Amino acid sequence: MSKRSNHEGSIGKKIIKGKTYYRVQLTIEGKKIEKYAKTRKDAAAILDDLRLEFREHGRLIKEDFTLEKLASMWIDSKKAGWSTKTVEGYWTPMNNHILPELSKKKISFINNPIFLDDFFNQTLMKQGKTAHMVSRCHRSLRNCFEWAVGRNLISTNKCNGGKQGYFPLPKHEQKSKPELSPVEIAQLKEAIANSSQSTLFTLLIASGMRISEALGLSESDLDMSSNRITIRHQLKYENGIFYLDKTKSRKTRIIQVGQSIMDILIIKLADNESLRCSLADRSIEWNPNVSCNCCSNSSFQLLFLSQAGTPLDYNNIQARAWKQMIKSSEMNAKLTPHNLRDIYASTALVKGYDVVTVSKHLGHADPSITLKVYAQFIKSPNQIEMAEELAEIFTR
Repeated sequence: MSKRSNHEGSIGKKIIKGKTYYRVQLTIEGKKIEKYAKTRKDAAAILDDLRLEFREHGRLIKEDFTLEKLASMWIDSKKAGWSTKTVEGYWTPMNNHILPELSKKKISFINNPIFLDDFFNQTLMKQGKTAHMVSRCHRSLRNCFEWAVGRNLISTNKCNGGKQGYFPLPKHEQKSKPELSPVEIAQLKEAIANSSQSTLFTLLIASGMRISEALGLSESDLDMSSNRITIRHQLKYENGIFYLDKTKSRKTRIIQVGQSIMDILIIKLADNESLRCSLADRSIEWNPNVSCNCCSNSSFQLLFLSQAGTPLDYNNIQARAWKQMIKSSEMNAKLTPHNLRDIYASTALVKGYDVVTVSKHLGHADPSITLKVYAQFIKSPNQIEMAEELAEIFTR
């Protein structure tokens, strides 16, 4: 049999730790590339990919990085363009769950649908990772590989999972939104009324605002003549600094609130003035202004402040005011401050208000998001009434 030439490659068997694998070998310009697969079919596909890469680029990737090195290059390049929170969102699953298993392995070994399928659906799940965490891990690795493809560090990204990808991902069952009975609603209202943050919590449950949006409100956002609130900011806290940024949807929206809500916000403004005077009497500096990253105005005076006249931190609100409120109430339901937004949305839909109006209040980018999250609360039409009315329209 004649010897295979360079650029043609070969496939052979190799036993590793008692298991049989198919080894793919391809030599390009004196450089030998080796990859492994579980079946001959998969090995043939790998060899075809290598040949295609050589035909299209005239070369193969010169360096086969370890995942540890590639991940470090990837996240370092992203730090300039991503917020601290976004960096943490991608890096945490990579650093805590992926690198401990794969840091020293070569990308050519990892970037294989067979291996990745086993890693996400077997390895991580056997370690007790939730489907949600596996999904986050997959997102991080996929983004890392996609970045590498864009810089010609690898030729293709095989870490595309899910319904349209190379392999399935564990199904994540979304937690159901809280459904409170009339008695529980009454208990929650009473608990909020007695809370140290009663104005904030009342605004959240009666408007559907995100808590970061409420904490980013300033007096200039309140239109007291028409009972409207302009939501243009969210309050963020990074590296020990509070600042205002665009909302999650990156859009400004105006919502209508009831007169009773505007009344308590006006009282809040008066309370802030009293707080200013109290701090002045104690020679404490009054500085409620926060810088803004997205508006022409350099800073805004916040509506919701601590007793020291400083911005409110979400973690402190949850750990102190919220947990203390829930603990002292008679409620059995496990709720978070964000659930006030869920209760607003579900109550509005149960009452029969249309999904488009509710979606605009919530600040969703599209009503389809509201439908996906809150479909269970939308009241079904009266089947008999609908059938009779449509029959009248089309038969008479």
